[in-house]
This record gives sequence, structure tokens and C-alpha cells, in this order.
Amino acid sequence: MSMKKYVLDAAAALIIAPAVSLAATESKTITVNVSAEVQNTAGLQVSTPDGWEGLVQTLPWDTATGTLRELTGRVINIKSPAAISAYLTAPAQMASAGDVVDLQVKLDNAVVGSTSANKISVATDQQAAAGRSLAFAIAPTAPSGGYKQGTYAGQFHLIFESDIP
Repeated sequence: MSMKKYVLDAAAALIIAPAVSLAATESKTITVNVSAEVQNTAGLQVSTPDGWEGLVQTLPWDTATGTLRELTGRVINIKSPAAISAYLTAPAQMASAGDVVDLQVKLDNAVVGSTSANKISVATDQQAAAGRSLAFAIAPTAPSGGYKQGTYAGQFHLIFESDIP
């Protein structure tokens, strides 16, 4: 290597070095929250495909007739290696102060009983094994004196059971 080439290479290195040392690495961090529910695929599976479970379900008010209408359009998916039945743990109701509106809970248009003694069958062994989608609805029962103004709320528990061998 000639002395001239060596000096030129050294000079180039000296010129480039400050530019490289001034470059800084910039970084940004994002946070990603992840969750999943992995169900026992050999057991009873119950899900709401559009995630409405646990969210307030608002019954529609019909201004023209002055009545509450049935809430429809919800689906519950079920699957199990054995037949599936359903029931409520207590009668379904919603209240505003002292005023109460009784509710009928329906699965595929069948009224769900309010105790385990009154449970209904929602899937045979074959239907449960293949998996089944159930239409879910809540129908209000108009009080004898008519609806009273107020903000009504309530909660009920819908139980699904399957006797898995």
C-alpha cells in the first residue's frame, strides 16, 4: 500500500467517523395486552360468538305502543360429548325502585325454567357432540298496571349442564 493511499484512507476515516458517531439509534415501545380462554375441548363448552356475555342487554322500548319489546338476535354456542340442559337459578326480573318487570328467557323459542327442577333440554347427545347454536331472547312480561317510568336493571344466571360420562 502506498503512503499516499494510506493517508487518503486515514483522512476519509477521520472525515466519516464524526458523522457516524453523531448518528443515534431511535426506538419506540408499544404495549400489547393479550388474553385467551382455552376451554376444555372434551367438556361442556358455552360461548357467545359476538362477546355479549356479561354486557348489559337493553330491551327495546316501543314509543308508539308504550311497551318494552322482546330482545332477540343473540346467539349462544354450545358443545359437549353428552346432552345439554339449561335453567335459571331464579326467576328473571328487572326493577326500578319498587317497580318490577318479570322476564321470560328463551333458548330457541323455548322458555327456560327458573329452577334446576324445571330445566329444559337444549341439545341431544348427537346435537351436543356436533355443536349447536341457540337463539337467545329475553321477553318482558307487562306488569298488570302497565309499565311505570324508571330505569330498570336486573341480573339473572343461566346455567348449562351436561352429564359427561
